[in-house]
Amino acid sequence: MKITDVEPIVVSWPPFENSFWTSLNRIGQVSELVVLVHTDEGITGIGEAHGGSMHYIDNTGVAHISGAGSTVTDILEPLLIGENPLDNERLWSKMFGLTYQKGWSQIGATRQQILAAMAAVDIALWDIKGKAANMPVWRLLGGYRNTVPCYVTGGYYQDGKTIDDLTAECKSYVETGYNAIKLKIGGVTVEEDVDRVTAVREAVGPDIDIMVDVNEGYDVRTAIRAARLLEPLDIRWLEEPVHWYDRIEGLRQVADATTIPIASGEQALTRWDARDLLTRGGIKIMQFDCTRSAGITEVLKIAGMCAAQNVNLALHHDPQVHGHVMAALPNGEILETFPSAARDPIWAELFSVRPEIVNSQMTLLDRPGWGLELNEDTLEKRGVRG
Repeated sequence: MKITDVEPIVVSWPPFENSFWTSLNRIGQVSELVVLVHTDEGITGIGEAHGGSMHYIDNTGVAHISGAGSTVTDILEPLLIGENPLDNERLWSKMFGLTYQKGWSQIGATRQQILAAMAAVDIALWDIKGKAANMPVWRLLGGYRNTVPCYVTGGYYQDGKTIDDLTAECKSYVETGYNAIKLKIGGVTVEEDVDRVTAVREAVGPDIDIMVDVNEGYDVRTAIRAARLLEPLDIRWLEEPVHWYDRIEGLRQVADATTIPIASGEQALTRWDARDLLTRGGIKIMQFDCTRSAGITEVLKIAGMCAAQNVNLALHHDPQVHGHVMAALPNGEILETFPSAARDPIWAELFSVRPEIVNSQMTLLDRPGWGLELNEDTLEKRGVRG
């Protein structure tokens, strides 16, 4: 089998009417990089990556792909044409070499763009591997189970949103069957956030898990103070509590100062970043995002390191891909999902066939590869092809 074509498609949705805020950042729009890897045996692999804007409009009104999308076409595709797509380890190393070999900075892409483009390609290669073996990826990777517990991410800050609105939102998640909810904090004072989380705890009761996500919004002292005030509310984990510049040593100080388990890893780009979080950061939950960086081939190495450190996986974003990893391995703990089309139209619109989430459980499909089918209407309406 040989690769004959690598096709990037950037799929973007219109800006949100009311932006969603984390502690520091506004989420005003979403997009996804879809990569189709075609082969001479008629098997096509579907890969995905996400991140910032990956297309632009020129002065004639024509849309063009950019960033990680153009990296796929201009840089990675020439390395991959004619290669055997089943050789994922060798192809991963070949692509990763671009980030450090002589002259890498002249190739026209940043390291992060290369790693994001690699993620989409590598994910597509695993889809091909599953289809060639006629088995779903979750079974190919280990087959520990075919279901994964899920939580819902919500509780964003929005203009005009009150605590009553927040509690109504969280009660609606419980009514749809979720038993675990993650809330955003760090965007207002610690005391205001404690009031917000307390209101949610009172609204949903003691049997619903609550996680809180600071999105790197605190310094170390503030993170420790917030953690101690939140401890009585039975918080399942405290996520990314400290600013980006102190996400290892500062994180460890917070971990040592609270009984709440610390979660982190979505900003990690490679196994080496993940290694530092595991050995020096004091985390108990690893949230590496292989659709943001480096792909399935890399996350499997990270999962092995986590197992040796008694750390479980709660991988970040894109449940249609990460669900397979979580189902495959015994240290897959819980999966992040965004069931609201208002926040995540990707889940709602990109696929014509995908897994379903019922009562806080995703059941993986027993179809070859990822088991996904792309919605061609969405690709036509929202997509920009490279």
